[in-house]
Amino acid sequence: MTPLWPSEPPLLFKDLLVEPEEAKSILRPQKDERYGFGFALSPYRGCGHGCRYCYVREYPNALHRPEDWGGWVAPKLNAPELLWSQRHKLHGARVFMASATDPYQPLERQYRLSRRCLEVLLLCPTTEVIVHTRSPLVLQDLDLLRAFGDRLSVGLSIPTDDDTVRQIVEPHAPAIPSRWAAAERLAAAGIQVTIGIAPLMAVHDAKAFARRAKASGATQAWVGGLRLLKQDPFYKVLADHGWLKVLDPEYKEGIRQAFEEVFPHRKPPRVPMPPPPPAAIVMPRQPGLFDRVS
Repeated sequence: MTPLWPSEPPLLFKDLLVEPEEAKSILRPQKDERYGFGFALSPYRGCGHGCRYCYVREYPNALHRPEDWGGWVAPKLNAPELLWSQRHKLHGARVFMASATDPYQPLERQYRLSRRCLEVLLLCPTTEVIVHTRSPLVLQDLDLLRAFGDRLSVGLSIPTDDDTVRQIVEPHAPAIPSRWAAAERLAAAGIQVTIGIAPLMAVHDAKAFARRAKASGATQAWVGGLRLLKQDPFYKVLADHGWLKVLDPEYKEGIRQAFEEVFPHRKPPRVPMPPPPPAAIVMPRQPGLFDRVS
């Protein structure tokens, strides 16, 4: 395969091992208890954000160790073409982009695979799309996102209200203030925004956090727990900083209640029962195509 960069990669990616590949599949059937989506779509394998808690570290990988997470990314060069060839699966389906990577990690500046996949999805008029990221880089595709209308929403992961916490648990991910700014711009453009407090990290002021999410223009918010790996070294990170409370279900419930006060859970509208059908009216039989008419 001809290397993407003939000499050295741009300075932005010098510390990142980039391994372009040809994927065999791009749509992964998946069901989520919150979204109930039909397919997960990941244009990249691996993630340059390298969040220290990411559950994707445990995925079997013959080439990389869990501790190497964040130091390598494999762009799926044929992702848009694969998606186009499988578009027949997407009629009436929901697509989540992405469950195992961030579609707007820094490498998207160079490869634009997420954008090209979105261009394919735009041509699937009955498909709903959820884009989930922690990066304001999503704003570079603002016009494309708007073209979807109400069949697309954007989720922004903001797991803490304290950027000093973010600097420890997500040292290579965008700063929290830049994510709030992205949420505001997306909402101002008429795009439905959801704030994902996931995985929940240490929070300084839960009620102020919830009010900030509402002020950003988001229409929804949800709180998700942390999933540790077996003998996860991230446990020591939590312990060293006094943040083991994030593993306590009561702590999570307290944060969830603070957000529910600002984003009340909406029950689906009650659909009235249709009135009983009127008595059948017998219509005179009309002659069929092959009936003889005198």
